[in-house]
Amino acid sequence: MPVCREQDFWIQQSTKECSFESQYEIGKELGRGATSCVFKCQRRGLPKTWAVKVLLKNTHRRVAKADIGVLLGLDHKNLVRFKEVFESKSRIFIVQELVTGGELFERVVNIGEYSEAVAAKAVKDIIAGIGYLHRCGYVHRNLKPENLLYENLSEDSPLKIADFAQSSVLSTEVDMSSVCGSPGYAAPELLKGERFGSAIDMWAIGIITYILLSGLEPFTCENPSELFKKILKGQYEFTSPEWDEIGVNGKDFIRKLLVVDPNKRLSAEAACRNCWVIGMGASATPLHEVASRIKTFNEQQKSKGPGLEVCSTPHSRAVSRAGPPREMSPLPGVDLHELAAALPDAGDKDRENSPSLLPSEVEIVEPDTDGSGI
Repeated sequence: MPVCREQDFWIQQSTKECSFESQYEIGKELGRGATSCVFKCQRRGLPKTWAVKVLLKNTHRRVAKADIGVLLGLDHKNLVRFKEVFESKSRIFIVQELVTGGELFERVVNIGEYSEAVAAKAVKDIIAGIGYLHRCGYVHRNLKPENLLYENLSEDSPLKIADFAQSSVLSTEVDMSSVCGSPGYAAPELLKGERFGSAIDMWAIGIITYILLSGLEPFTCENPSELFKKILKGQYEFTSPEWDEIGVNGKDFIRKLLVVDPNKRLSAEAACRNCWVIGMGASATPLHEVASRIKTFNEQQKSKGPGLEVCSTPHSRAVSRAGPPREMSPLPGVDLHELAAALPDAGDKDRENSPSLLPSEVEIVEPDTDGSGI
């Protein structure tokens, strides 16, 4: 392992005394991005298989900001677990749990009898993982279907939350008004550049639940600025006939999550006790049409060209170019001017109190492009 100076290391808790290659054997490649690769790996002399994501330091500085070393201490059945991190002068090796069950929406379209009850079970797993994350003092900041992965292919496999690259510590000493994420799942306070908390994750769960129960997005409009206005005002409907088969408890759960005021939004602690989440009123009747629409939705997301992600700070909006189809934003083509056009009429704040949206403040952020979930 080449000799490194202290300034060469980005992650305080990474292993620096020995090289990754001296401790692990590299196996089959699982995914590849522009500047990273994911492989199967095994600790030398041990049978368990892990995944390792290898990142080039010169293009992934945002990984250091995620404080991945701190996340090594998280341990919950509904979170993809980080095992350890190795560093060299030019690379970061993130060893994590290997999950093989596929993405949430892929499981939905392949299941024989998809129903409200199946959706409720998936949402329950998401809330359990997010609730643990929040209790540990973290907010995920980038919940979306692509980051929800099943541990294995068994019917009772737990659903796990992945992609902690944007997670932040919830602290009064940390600037919690800086965030990146997919705009289709972004809470109103995030789009407005306001300080945020764990409630942004609950908004994203509301969006995901809406899609799971209908196969449709809650906020849709051909005009991007009008679309942002709908999100900022929380304007959505339970349209007929798409929602005719869904019970009142499921709709009520969504209403309690897609609330513009984050202080009135359901918390993870309250959501885990919600009657629909624990199975009351979640019918086991097959939802064939919903499953078909989810399949179409999923295919459309994967087939779109490069999209955008919103990144807001107190003084700027940044846009992240999405990578291959797996990383597509639900709102491809949205730019800063469209978001700026939506903000003046959003309601509770004057334009001078909103973040500046000057083109000079655009920042391009490197996304995860290898399909690994981290």
